Amino acid sequence: MDQVLENMKNIIRGGGNIVVLAGMNITYDIGLNGVTAEHIAYDIEQKYGYSNDEIASSLFYTRRAELFYRYYKEVILNIDDPQPSSIHYGIYKLQQCSKLSAVVTRSVYSLYKKAGCSNVIQLHGSVDENICPRCKRLYDSGYIKHSKGIPVCEKCGIPLRPGFSLLGEMLDNGKISRASNAVENASILLVIGAEINSPLCRYMVKYYKGDKLILLNDKERIGDECANYRAYGNIRDMFAQVMDF
Repeated sequence: MDQVLENMKNIIRGGGNIVVLAGMNITYDIGLNGVTAEHIAYDIEQKYGYSNDEIASSLFYTRRAELFYRYYKEVILNIDDPQPSSIHYGIYKLQQCSKLSAVVTRSVYSLYKKAGCSNVIQLHGSVDENICPRCKRLYDSGYIKHSKGIPVCEKCGIPLRPGFSLLGEMLDNGKISRASNAVENASILLVIGAEINSPLCRYMVKYYKGDKLILLNDKERIGDECANYRAYGNIRDMFAQVMDF
């Protein structure tokens, strides 16, 4: 294991134009649930009377907005003012060294930007970009979390639209194009906290043309053998060793 991580460290030190595919295990590591909260699916159904996939859908938002926003506040925004972890700051460090060109993630939290990263492509949108359908004013997650009932625009008085994609909705084609172009031009593709067959990687990895696909995750899954270098365990500890801090 130590030798594998040492090899990864040397590759990152010697290479440039790194693109990070940042998986949901980084999000779960700090206690956030994500939009569909797959890891607590049973608890959600017991508490809300519907499955997580049902509640996080566009149809449910349209028909049962009040319950949807209760789920949004209690499950998706389950931590007040979450802070970046050492992984987020480590990714920022890569960017400071002019090695990192983009971060691609399905996470809807603004932790990479909060850590200082630029060119963060959030494929599914952000909890900090809730929008008024009429005047297009944006509202952050704090406004949603602390509003009563269904959050409304302060100016227009109409319900806000969540800033992230709901199940059943198309993703932003512009974001997908930016992400796929970044991966295609990467010399090193660094996958952290996701399996190769995850929704994030399954689509993006096919654009990578290089031979330095590095994977760091908690445990091995089917399909991971596609990575050129891989290691499993505590993601924070492994990433710290690879980054040498």
